[in-house]
Amino acid sequence: MGRLASRLRHTFRALRHRGFRVYWVGQWVSVNGSWMQTTAQAWLVYRLTDSPLVLGVLSAARFGPSLLGAPFAGVMTDRFPRRLLVLLTQSASLVQASLLAALTLSGAVRVWHVLALAFLQGIVDTLDMPARQTLQVDIVGIEDLQSAVSLNSSAFNAARMLGPALAGVLGAAYGEGVCFAVNAASYLAVLVALLMIRTPPAVLAPSGSMRSHLAEGLRYAWGDRQVRLILAGVAVTSAFGLSYMTLLPVFARDVLHAGARGFGVLMASAGLGAVFGALGAATRSGTRGTRLVMALGQGALGVGLVGLALTRHLATATGWLVFVGLGVAIQLSTTNGFLQTTAPDHLRGRVVSRYIWLFSGRATIGGLAAGWVAEHVGAPWTAAGAGAVCVLSALLMGLEMPFLRRAFARPVGRADGRKH
Repeated sequence: MGRLASRLRHTFRALRHRGFRVYWVGQWVSVNGSWMQTTAQAWLVYRLTDSPLVLGVLSAARFGPSLLGAPFAGVMTDRFPRRLLVLLTQSASLVQASLLAALTLSGAVRVWHVLALAFLQGIVDTLDMPARQTLQVDIVGIEDLQSAVSLNSSAFNAARMLGPALAGVLGAAYGEGVCFAVNAASYLAVLVALLMIRTPPAVLAPSGSMRSHLAEGLRYAWGDRQVRLILAGVAVTSAFGLSYMTLLPVFARDVLHAGARGFGVLMASAGLGAVFGALGAATRSGTRGTRLVMALGQGALGVGLVGLALTRHLATATGWLVFVGLGVAIQLSTTNGFLQTTAPDHLRGRVVSRYIWLFSGRATIGGLAAGWVAEHVGAPWTAAGAGAVCVLSALLMGLEMPFLRRAFARPVGRADGRKH
């Protein structure tokens, strides 16, 4: 019993900082609104177009800017106060959500409006994500950083459970515009939280050219073998594993015949699994075994996607999506915590921006490709293929473990008793 209590204290240790508690609550309210908008936006586009390919275009518009802009955003995060950057990006997000709500509630919305505003939000998020991620170390310090990263991930994924469910109910009853309006209002919570907290001066990068700062971050990420392998795993998960987000409206309506509410349930199921995965990651201390934990998470994601592809019942699909969310959160929370904990202070923003570049940028390509493939061979085959790639990647990462390398390197016995 005492050991369990110690584990719980370790998991939630970042909450001992008052600033983090305020920020965490504000973030949780805001990301609930963001998940409502994400869910309603995808449903609105699919309702207007009946096209999985346009869902892929929406994903590309949303995450495409980070494909080019994330490395530059990392430099800005290392050179400017992070709290100020997050205040600016969250304010811009409030304006974007308000415009989308006004267009939809007035009945004037068109598909190109949604795509254009998604693209603008993607530009804002390109700067927001590394600034918001690295702000955590300014609030809690290095010692409690893994806990802060994982607790923020759990809040994000708890909202992923509640937000889509609310979007399904409100969207079905009142239309998608109400979901966008709620999201706009939710940004006020995080803005108030940011104004309430105080952070010590961050360790900012020395002055220099943009090119030299970009090169320094790239040299660090590529020169460290552990970092390089971990980021490669993130690239596979982003390009293939996260494509299920693009496919869920198709599964909900055309495969499972569950409608808008079913879509919300599916999104919430993935969020439930991700909450448990993030909290599990928060119990870790140190960086030992990071690649093994990542491989296990990525393998769970792949198995869940294959299971989802094979089912035609909503209840079974929700179970597989819990598994999917669990795997994604374990892998990504562990990765984020490892990169921020081990990176030099003046490089932290650039290192995290590489992670975001792979995470969001590859999701752009993966979402667009998944929409195109689903339009030609169907969503189930697309999900099964993506899951198989994730399982293969997990196995390859697992073979990087010394004990597995030794096992696979043993000579194989032949029928005549000799070895070769």
